[in-house]
Amino acid sequence: MQPALSEDEWPPHQALDAHYEALLLQENVVGFNVGIFANDELVFAQAYGLAELGTDNKLTPESVFHWASVSKPLVAVAIMQLAEAGKLSLDDPVTTHVPYFSMADPRAGAITLRQLLTHTAGMPDVEDYEWDKPQHDPEALWRWIREQTDRELLFTPGTNRQYSNIGFELLGLVIEEVADESFEDYMAAHLFEPLEMRTSSFIASEIPSELRVQGHVGAPERQVAAHYPYNRRHAPSSTLNSSIVDMANFAAAMLNGGSFGSVSILSPESMKEMWSSAWSWPDDPNRLSGLGWNLGLPWGGIFAASHGGQDDGFRSFLYLAPARDVGIFVVSNDENAPIRLIMRAALQAAFPVEAQMQLDGSAQEDGG
Repeated sequence: MQPALSEDEWPPHQALDAHYEALLLQENVVGFNVGIFANDELVFAQAYGLAELGTDNKLTPESVFHWASVSKPLVAVAIMQLAEAGKLSLDDPVTTHVPYFSMADPRAGAITLRQLLTHTAGMPDVEDYEWDKPQHDPEALWRWIREQTDRELLFTPGTNRQYSNIGFELLGLVIEEVADESFEDYMAAHLFEPLEMRTSSFIASEIPSELRVQGHVGAPERQVAAHYPYNRRHAPSSTLNSSIVDMANFAAAMLNGGSFGSVSILSPESMKEMWSSAWSWPDDPNRLSGLGWNLGLPWGGIFAASHGGQDDGFRSFLYLAPARDVGIFVVSNDENAPIRLIMRAALQAAFPVEAQMQLDGSAQEDGG
């Protein structure tokens, strides 16, 4: 494994700090946090700006944000765990595990778990998350999937790709049925606890008030979002709440073949399958879909697994380069934050040789 920088070169705090402090002001960003994991440790964890406009509450590396669609890679890990345990197969029809799932389209019965993971099932997407009237009870996800009965598929499963949050919400229900516990309880017991992600949860109300941040909308004038983006029926697709400190532990496990310290949450074989291409974009051979992850070569020919997220008041991005043992995770409580610019600066710090060659550092975003 080729490290990004030698240990005595990390962290490039002064230059990166100065750049981000300037960016905060130039772009009028409310706040954002940046974490860089390299050489098996969290080498950069910095917070910029405010947790909420109109207050003196500054962000800290421990601040807990809504990560939106960065939820999906964690759901993919959970599905792979259940496959390892022999409780399901990725090529099972979803109706094998959720027999009451149906749509107004006979093709829906052929949808497989693998197709849901790669967004190739033809599932439609959420039209209204109803953040303004969230449901909190344990049956919210079950009711939501039952409400899809009258909808039709966008195309025959396996023939095309269309991003679908509902597809991952259906995967969350698969986890509930197979594990015989709520989606949130499973994720806490099998990901957050073994990875020591102590302030992470898919239930917003579980986050201590002193750590939670408010989302902000509007441009150029920002204001606090009217509603925090939480609704339990959309938990598997969208409601990960976490900090960059916790996300460093998730990155560590993913970059170390599924292991975190002495704990293994996934085998190297499952990691390899999850990060193998299952769908390629016809117009971009370097952009691929793995199982719950976007794969490709967005920075100097370096293979990366990534995922972006965006909901009312929040932006996020998770980027992992396994061959370099580097993870970068950025999150903002400002939906107009320049995530690409924030990512580019972190990439330039992590990969200075490629940066000197003036290679394209644009991040691939696929999230909602």
